[in-house]
Amino acid sequence: MWCPNSSWFPGMGGFGGFGLSWIVLLLVVVGVVWLVRRSGSGSDEHRRNARSDRDDALRILRQRLASGDISEEDYERLRRAVES
Repeated sequence: MWCPNSSWFPGMGGFGGFGLSWIVLLLVVVGVVWLVRRSGSGSDEHRRNARSDRDDALRILRQRLASGDISEEDYERLRRAVES
C-alpha cells in the first residue's frame, strides 16, 4: 500500500524518497548509455583485429605454399575460405 510519506526505497525514511529514486534512475540510464557507446567503439577495434588475423592467415598460407607444405589447389581453396 502506498503512503504519501513513504519512500520509494525501504529504509530511507523519507530522506530522499522520490527525488533519490530519480537520481538512481538517472545514474542507471547514464550507465547504460556509457556501456552502449563503449561497446560501439570496440567494433572498430574488432574490425582491425579481424583484418590483422586475415592478413596473418594469408601470410602463413603463402609461406606453406612456398615451402611445399600445401599444393596450389589447397592454397587457392584455403585463400578463398580466409578471404570470405
